[in-house]
Amino acid sequence: MKKLRFQIRTWNRAKKLEICVRRIAEEVKKFGIERDIVIFVIDNHSSDETPKVLKNLKEEYPFLVTYRYPKWCSVEEWLPIPEEVLKKVEAEFVWVWGDDDILLKDALPIVWKVLNSKEAENCAVIHAGHSGLTPHSYKIYYGTVIEFFNLMGFAQFVGWFTSVICGKELVEKYLDSLNRLTIQKNCPYYPEFIKTAFPHVLLILYFTYYFPAIVIDYPVAEPIEPQTTEDAERWEKENIGWRYFLFVKELKKLFDLQLFPEKFKPLFFKYHGYNLWDRFLFEMISSRIGVYTRNPRPDEGWEIILHMADLIDDPLVAKQVRISVYLAKELCKRYQALKQEVKTTSDGHKEKKEKLQRELSDLHQKMLFILDEINRPIFEEGWAGKGYKEKN
Repeated sequence: MKKLRFQIRTWNRAKKLEICVRRIAEEVKKFGIERDIVIFVIDNHSSDETPKVLKNLKEEYPFLVTYRYPKWCSVEEWLPIPEEVLKKVEAEFVWVWGDDDILLKDALPIVWKVLNSKEAENCAVIHAGHSGLTPHSYKIYYGTVIEFFNLMGFAQFVGWFTSVICGKELVEKYLDSLNRLTIQKNCPYYPEFIKTAFPHVLLILYFTYYFPAIVIDYPVAEPIEPQTTEDAERWEKENIGWRYFLFVKELKKLFDLQLFPEKFKPLFFKYHGYNLWDRFLFEMISSRIGVYTRNPRPDEGWEIILHMADLIDDPLVAKQVRISVYLAKELCKRYQALKQEVKTTSDGHKEKKEKLQRELSDLHQKMLFILDEINRPIFEEGWAGKGYKEKN
């Protein structure tokens, strides 16, 4: 069995995939650990140059194993891998990797030292830092899965796939069970959870709530390039923004099923420089005053934001969230009612129509001001050990 498996699911990103795999492979060779590592690429039936790129890379790097799925699957679908393939790539740790991400030079030894430490033996999750989420403390932290969820926020801790290294416990309970299609038997909320933007976050919480975790707060990896138009098109096509809402909906469902023993700290919902409820409010208001129209958020979004208030253990913060939702919802209803009234008022009632239009314009400006306020970051994007208390 290998010590570490890099696992990459790819689809029609041949150029980025080659950069991604080549950097990992060269870093592995540089530090002489080829015998202990396997790079496993799952091709989601790509129609571009991906098969050719992988064929050439396999000739160059013997520790690369590939598997081409017989049909294309959406992001909502897991790609089960045949047992004979899984046996070739068995490893103690699995580093789930994005096909458009890149390992930073000379970062692998830091991770490798942690993986070979005594503390990692029973560890469920090891976090590897996103270089762009600063500041970094350049330290390593030890705690539990739920502790780091509450300190760093779900998005920074395990939201970005490439930051997640699954330990033995999680590999056995999560990744391999998914590959063998046994997750349906273990999780009462399948298949709804798979439709969310962060199904892996829900599974990590479900399986490893109090398990040991390690955070490597160093810049370890980053996207190959900033967000591109192609990326944005992919996300819009899959309606990823609404799937963020569905993540909270499923989180609440699991809590109501008593699958989580306690509520979360407000920082659990930290999303980069914002609170997630503020990002959701921004989207709900934007889609009701014409700022964002491509995938407008359904009215159910209001209720989902309120779910976060129900999941937070701080009553003051929960109260603030509820008040914000109720006020924003009423303002949006008033705006839409005014807009409809302007539309249905005939030009023959000129004075009335002009008055309504002024009122609508004033309300629109006020709501744009609200959006501007909501859109102001309140956190540094990185974590840097804030709030961490070292165990004696």
